Amino acid sequence: MTTVILDNEAVAALRDVHHPHHKRVLAFVEANRPTNRRETGRRTVVPAAVRVEANWDRTSPAAATINRLRIEDVPLDQIGANLAAALHDECDVSVADAHVGATIQRQARADDVVVITSDPGDVRLVAGSRAVRVITL
Repeated sequence: MTTVILDNEAVAALRDVHHPHHKRVLAFVEANRPTNRRETGRRTVVPAAVRVEANWDRTSPAAATINRLRIEDVPLDQIGANLAAALHDECDVSVADAHVGATIQRQARADDVVVITSDPGDVRLVAGSRAVRVITL
């Protein structure tokens, strides 16, 4: 399975068609889109803390375009919150980056994990020993 995780800059790019990275991020999301609703081999996710940081309100009419892309939310449940809190403390990163790290670390080891970000250093830091491909914007 390939999981693409969006960081704040990637969400900002998808929300604004005039953003300088819009077409590039959209191409990655479209390439990773399942070919049908039953396919489970590819998914694109956004940690909830990133969605908040990027001001992505799914109920807003302005979000209609990005909402069509079938990007899944990753909630901050008890296990994820504990892991993110530890990463926030140990790595001295933002809450959103800590949630990205928790999302990375909770993926199955066999998964191919890709993070689209403007801050590759923080992503590599919160990924720990987990193999991750970073696409820098």
